[in-house]
Amino acid sequence: MKTNALTATVDRVPAATAPVAAAAPSVVTYYRETTADYRAWSRNLNMHFGYWRWGVSPFDRERMIDEMTAQVLARLERGGGAVSRLADLGCGAGAPAAFLLRARPALRLDGVTLLPEQAALARAGAARAGVHDRASFHAMDYTATRFADGAFDGAMAIESACHAPGADKAAFVREAARLLAPGGRLVVADGFLKSAGRPPGLATWAIDQVARNWAVPCFANLDAFKRALAANGFTDVDAEEISWRLVPSVAHIPFVTARVLLRYLARRELRIGRVRWGHVLASLLAPVVGLMRRRFGYFLITARKRG
Repeated sequence: MKTNALTATVDRVPAATAPVAAAAPSVVTYYRETTADYRAWSRNLNMHFGYWRWGVSPFDRERMIDEMTAQVLARLERGGGAVSRLADLGCGAGAPAAFLLRARPALRLDGVTLLPEQAALARAGAARAGVHDRASFHAMDYTATRFADGAFDGAMAIESACHAPGADKAAFVREAARLLAPGGRLVVADGFLKSAGRPPGLATWAIDQVARNWAVPCFANLDAFKRALAANGFTDVDAEEISWRLVPSVAHIPFVTARVLLRYLARRELRIGRVRWGHVLASLLAPVVGLMRRRFGYFLITARKRG
């Protein structure tokens, strides 16, 4: 599943005059139409995959989803350093933010999402969790925020950096570098293409369909992303592939999707629109893309801003 970020431009083509082969939805349009559907995936409105490790039940999807957030936190604090002010770049409805704030009582967090509706959901979730006094959520473009230079000692993007333009996601990386103080850490959890070339046939179609229907301009290329990190002053870059850690949560997708489709049927909501049907298609194709191990992988990438 996905979180959100990048361009605030909403599709302006009237439905009556839109071409048959309509353009991919903007990030705003995609999340505006699908955020509610994510409750079928996560009762807390998380919008990312789960991380499995020994001791975590593969049947407990919410626990695995929270574990992904915990793994991001562990990398932010690698080497024993505590994070005092964290930027959540593409915070969605704020579930990972609430988890982190509960886990670290001294942490202050600013979350960024393009959708005012998601920022409102995040504020409400923080209030329910009792952490609202240490959280702020903003409707902003994460490639052009209004925070001061060096305002944060940590930044994270859980399945949101993919929404930035270009295979290197340079606009995202550049803004993350500006926001971090020297020595601050960036952690990105997302899917990456492992090679620059276009795979043949079915592989290209499946990857393109997942990207298009999740409002991803293109998946990042791993080498290009690492070059962008280096060019923007990041060092100690560690790209850790965790694809197999996702397998148990990915295995939940067919069952969750079937439940969503049954709900549509029961409520006679089959005319749900192109964006939501595209979301269903992308979700079903995600396991197929995940099996293309030579071409695609899920990574936790950690980088430190040069001091």
